[in-house]
Formats: sequence, structure tokens, C-alpha cells
Amino acid sequence: MRLKPLKSACNTCLLFMLIQLITVFAVKAQDEDYGNSERCRERRGLEYGGIAGIYLAGKATADFYSGKPGNENNVNYVFKNQYWYDEIYQLLDVNDTARILEYPEKMKYNPAFSFGLFAKYDLDCRNGIYIQFSYARLTAKDVVSIEVDPKEYLTEPDIRLLPIYGTEERNMIDLGFTHAFGNNKVARVIVGGGINMNNTLVKEHILKVESKNGLTKKDYNLVNIYGSNSYVPGGTQQGYEMRQGGIGFGIFGTLGVRLEFSPLIAIEPGFTYYYKQIMLEPGNGFTSHMNFYLRLCFRDLISFSQ
Repeated sequence: MRLKPLKSACNTCLLFMLIQLITVFAVKAQDEDYGNSERCRERRGLEYGGIAGIYLAGKATADFYSGKPGNENNVNYVFKNQYWYDEIYQLLDVNDTARILEYPEKMKYNPAFSFGLFAKYDLDCRNGIYIQFSYARLTAKDVVSIEVDPKEYLTEPDIRLLPIYGTEERNMIDLGFTHAFGNNKVARVIVGGGINMNNTLVKEHILKVESKNGLTKKDYNLVNIYGSNSYVPGGTQQGYEMRQGGIGFGIFGTLGVRLEFSPLIAIEPGFTYYYKQIMLEPGNGFTSHMNFYLRLCFRDLISFSQ
């Protein structure tokens, strides 16, 4: 099931690359309209619009959701609570004991849809500086292996696979520059780069347990919202809102094409490579991330002239 979104993302990437390749040849084949420096400077002004794409997050911080003992959120937190353990004992129809056998070793994020807004000031027909705000909601999924003591009439270990997953939000700000090659106003190759600031917020981290017949399911929150206290059914312990994540920084580079349909409207399909820090342990170093995007650009759509 997890191969479908990845396959879709790859197809999208190939489509973007094909568009860029076709456009490179189109740029060479067309007349040069911006060869005149004065005409090029006439393109000075403000652009704005929206951006959407497929965000491929690096897998280093996905291990935050694996539930391993050394992580801030771990499966042992649930199993060590006697009340939760008794519930799991009943759900799994355990004969004697249940123990954690294996944790995910290759936790990774699914490709995610990203979208946002940007504003760019063109210094001329080739160079510009911009600020961009974008958002993506990411999900990491895998399973934890649980070994259940077999019934008396069974000789092989009884292994159950419990889904574990986490979701997070990433709000990103890019401050960068762009440079367009060539003199044709209809289609040009563009490159750019800049700095990135991102804010990551964990929304949920869940261990899902279901009965052997699949009729009863229960989600267990791996985030310790009770502090030094433990969960007690019907108890008066107070839960707290936990903030997991933080602000990270990085750099990025972009490659794309600019297609101008008129002086007012253009689109820019392209690719962004990020090398940035995501504030989730244990993988909060600088890692690679990618975004395949389509930017819709507007200029002077609202006029106050009579």
C-alpha cells in the first residue's frame, strides 16, 4: 500500500523533468525578446501568487516515530502502564505474556502535498528576490512486532504486528533569489537559492492495537501527557499539552523553467533541494529534503487606474 504514493510522486517528478527538458529546447528555438537591456529593465516590479507541490522529507527524523526505548516517545511507556498492558493483554488474547520483539528500523515519511504563497520583487527580466511561505503535513508509518506466548496446543511463537505512526506539521519560510537564463520572455530556464527556516510540530504519535478478529481496536498515545504521574482509569490526574518539535534552519537550491503566458500570468514548474535541520531527535542534524513544485505567478492583476 505504501508504494502507491511513492509511485505517484515519482511519476510527478518525471513529468516535471520532461517539461523542463522540452522547455530548454523551446528557449533555444525562439527569438530573443529580452536582448535589449532597457526592455529587460521594464520587467522590474512585484509578483505574487501560490505554490503547490510534492514534498519528499528526509527519513532521518522519521526514526522519532519508531517507538524505540531511547526515544522521547517509546512503546515501553504504554506497556509499562499496568492498566494499558491489561487492555492490550485482552485485545491480543494473550495466553501468558506479551513482549516487544522488534522495532521499525527503516521508518520513513510518505510523500506529502505542500502548498503556500509567495511574493517576489523582480529587479529586471532575469533577477529577482522573494519570500515564500509553505506548509506540509507529514506521516510516518510502520509496525512494531509483538511476541505473544502461544497457546498450549501451538508450538510456534505467535507474532503480532502493531501499526505505529506519527503525523507532524511543517511550516516553512524560504528567503531566496532567482536568475533566469536567456532572453526569450515566453520560456526561460531559472536557477535560485537561499536560506530556509522551518517550524516542526508533532500532532500525534499512536500505537494501534486491535483484536485478533479485527472487531475491536484501540489507539494508545505514545506522548507522555501526564508527566511524572501515570494514567489511571477514572483518576483525577491532569493531562498537559506537550509541544514536540521546534525551529530549524537550512539552505536550498532550485532549478526550474518559467513559462509566461502574458505580461500578467506565468507558471514555474521546478525542483527544490533543501539541506536543513529538523528539530526532532534523534535525527536533528542537517539532512536532505526535496520538493517538486508548480508556482503560479501574477503581476498587476488589480489596477486602480481609470
